[in-house]
Amino acid sequence: MKTEHSLTESLREYMNHNPTRKDLTDALTPRTRDIKLTKLQPSQSLESEIETLLSLARNGIEQHNEPVVLIIEWEKRTHKLKMNYPYHGFETLKDPPAMKIAVLLSLLSRISAIAKSRDICTIRDVFYLNVELYKSQQIVSESLRDIAESFQLSDLNALGIVAAQKGLCCTPVELSFDIDKLILKNQKSLVPLMTPTTELSGNWSLVKRVVVLEKDAIFSKLAENPLINQQCILVTGKGFPDWLTRHFLYKMMLSCPPTVLFEIYTDSDPYGIEIALKYIYNDVNTVYQCPRLVYRGVMIQDLLQSGDTVHRGLQLLDLSARDLSYAMNLLKRLVNTTLKASKKRLLMREVQRQMFYQKKAEMNTVHGADFAKYLVTKSGTT
Repeated sequence: MKTEHSLTESLREYMNHNPTRKDLTDALTPRTRDIKLTKLQPSQSLESEIETLLSLARNGIEQHNEPVVLIIEWEKRTHKLKMNYPYHGFETLKDPPAMKIAVLLSLLSRISAIAKSRDICTIRDVFYLNVELYKSQQIVSESLRDIAESFQLSDLNALGIVAAQKGLCCTPVELSFDIDKLILKNQKSLVPLMTPTTELSGNWSLVKRVVVLEKDAIFSKLAENPLINQQCILVTGKGFPDWLTRHFLYKMMLSCPPTVLFEIYTDSDPYGIEIALKYIYNDVNTVYQCPRLVYRGVMIQDLLQSGDTVHRGLQLLDLSARDLSYAMNLLKRLVNTTLKASKKRLLMREVQRQMFYQKKAEMNTVHGADFAKYLVTKSGTT
């Protein structure tokens, strides 16, 4: 048990009262208030839990002059994150915890305000509320994920915070959702913000295919092509897809009848296969996957078997050492997925062919740089 000493006691007096090093260390170590971010219990609301945590931190520092130890526990990580504020102790200080704690407490306060207002906010909006503190959107995003994981929430949506809209869609029919909201037909629109209860509805009889495209340049051209845009819903995540675009496809998959085909087209390289995999499969949360999607190209065989021998040399590029290393790691991940066997074989075969031929190509070079023609050709094959 620690001995209470007056504030004016000298170090010599401390040493006289505590003859051993351990006793002296214990005497000089202040009482702390441990605040844990851990699994949210069913009986607790997010708002009330955060209010309790913030109240404990505020009272500890302001009223009791106690240093706060913020402890973050994660179910899927083997370690805990412990941060002292104000910092105390005898261990080597690797990184100042004050900034990290300030960011986490600020974000908790913001999440509480969002919960009270029943509003939805983007990561970008949160960042611009305190640019000086947060420094970058990446810090905001990572800290929010730490909070969501510690509460064992499914995703950031449960915090009332969503990623900024990145993906685009173009539909031949109006899509209704959330009572009074619409995605207008025949125009390029941002993938909308959605709640967990969102359901999409539309005249699905006029839709034959949902086509997902890696590149927004290809998306823009197809959106203006009447042969394509009158029967296909076009979607792009502009490269590696964000969570919102993947969730949008998941919602559409649930709403569309079985007659609507779901297809994805990417560059013919290992990164393109990785992008296709991110859309099709997610081993953490099924609301961010669309298993109805079928990878249709661009296949390396389509380019090798093309009759355009003049431009083939310009279409096909050599795989670099980095590309080959990426492909090997991708194959290992594909083996360990629980994807449907036919989809897994298709993706693995395409990666293996790229490695065998040591070639890659961009999707906009296929069919003499006429991707619309390539897409129409693919619609007649299985």
